[in-house]
Amino acid sequence: MLEFEFAVWLLKNNYSRKVCSDYVSRLKRFEHSISNCDIDEEYYKDRCEDLMSLFKNSGKNEKMASRLIDDLPIGKYYLSTYKYAIKKYINFMNWFNKDCN
Repeated sequence: MLEFEFAVWLLKNNYSRKVCSDYVSRLKRFEHSISNCDIDEEYYKDRCEDLMSLFKNSGKNEKMASRLIDDLPIGKYYLSTYKYAIKKYINFMNWFNKDCN
């Protein structure tokens, strides 16, 4: 994950330092909780579509069950905060890749 660049991008888009820290923490925890998960690789593979499919039915699905290796709030509303953090990271990567070209 482009942790520093993502945090700077969030700050430049008027997010507080606390919110930036929360997003980065959630993304790190998600990467560590899902087997073979590198959010940058997932972005370049399919713009994180496969990762987003893990959130179907609040994470109560076979795909999530097969990749989950650590604790996440499966079936709880709080799981959506991880999904939202990934969406923000996708937005960042879209901007980052456009800006780098």
